Amino acid sequence: MLSGEEVTAVLDRQTAVMEQVASGAQLGEVLDSIALALEELMAGSMCSVLLLDEEGRLRNRSAPTLAAGFSAGVDGLVPGPAAGSCGTAVHLGEAVVCSDVSTDYRWETFRELAALYGLRACWSSPIRSRGEVVGTFAVYHQTPYEPDERDRELVRRFTHLTSLAVEHDRSTAEREARHRAELARQSAERANHAKSQFVTALSHELRTPLQSITSFTENLQTLDLSPDQRQGALERIGGAAAHILSIVDDVLDLARVEAGAMPIELQDVDVKDEVEASLDLIEPLAERRGLHVGCTGPSFSVRADRRRLRQVILNLLSNSVRFSAPGTRIRVYTEGDDLVGRVHVVDQGAGIPEELMARVFVPFDRLGAEAGREGGAGLGLVLARRLSEAMGGTLELSSVVGVGTHAVVMLSAAGASRLLPPETPKLGDVRGFEFAD
Repeated sequence: MLSGEEVTAVLDRQTAVMEQVASGAQLGEVLDSIALALEELMAGSMCSVLLLDEEGRLRNRSAPTLAAGFSAGVDGLVPGPAAGSCGTAVHLGEAVVCSDVSTDYRWETFRELAALYGLRACWSSPIRSRGEVVGTFAVYHQTPYEPDERDRELVRRFTHLTSLAVEHDRSTAEREARHRAELARQSAERANHAKSQFVTALSHELRTPLQSITSFTENLQTLDLSPDQRQGALERIGGAAAHILSIVDDVLDLARVEAGAMPIELQDVDVKDEVEASLDLIEPLAERRGLHVGCTGPSFSVRADRRRLRQVILNLLSNSVRFSAPGTRIRVYTEGDDLVGRVHVVDQGAGIPEELMARVFVPFDRLGAEAGREGGAGLGLVLARRLSEAMGGTLELSSVVGVGTHAVVMLSAAGASRLLPPETPKLGDVRGFEFAD
């Protein structure tokens, strides 16, 4: 039996192992600690732990002092009535002691392997978890060896400690699996909810222009309209069709970006050229709404897809035009250095309440409509950010109610030796922006 000093030594090592387990150490590390602890207490011993895999084969999980070649040779062992000490112990569900493997019939298959690495004795104890045998704890010697009562008590204690470690690892793995399954379930529910919202919002966005097309088509077919009335009806039909086409294009672009299938051809692009081209396109609409638009800042090149950069700038400008009151100003200004190029779009619109900012980049979330103002399909800002990110950049937004909104697109400068800095670009205060001509 164990002396008082030995009991203390065992308890100290058990405590150290349980602290490892509590700290979240990997199972392999814990099993190595157990094996080494027993080897310290049992002179001349070498320990290993084999655990059953899903196919019912014993796999080496710890053998810190055994020869790697021997461990590899017994890895994948199939339990049976004559499968060495470990395979037989699992087969019988009880400890198997082979005091001399050179003569023991259970070692016939592995006798030459044991002799190659100088192993002469091995006894193996089953490791149990939830009443089932899940592996073995084995002790080897290089000379014929018959364990005494002290040895058996040590092996019993450390086999039990190994069972606790294995059971803890299994429980942890099961908890993590349940957690992953719950996250997957929640994710699927969110995806289904988002899909339902998407379909509802898209149906709503398409219904109005389709109803307009239907109504004016019926008028053309059934009413005796004057030439001016017919022309007006055709223009309304054309405008509604263009609106539907725009929504469909935005939805398809967003789907491509989300799927990583959007073709992006990065090249050196002059930002000022794209800004001025975008302003030329948006200016007629701005003039009809009584808005003043303008651009300041230097010319410089960034790495971007020319078409997609213009699409981003146009989306930002369209958003500003939609939510700005007549007589106010919209300004675009550019700035850049050797690493980064920025395009700022600043307006004097109504601004976005702080509590709604988190929803700005949610597809089909029509904040304008909710506030009783004109709203689009809720895709412009979402698509602008996704396209900016697809080009390796960012798009950020700040807004002050009653003052205006400030959007900034940040892209890598042409010739920059590295990607954009990881920090979020700081947005200028809308209130401090000069709207001079």
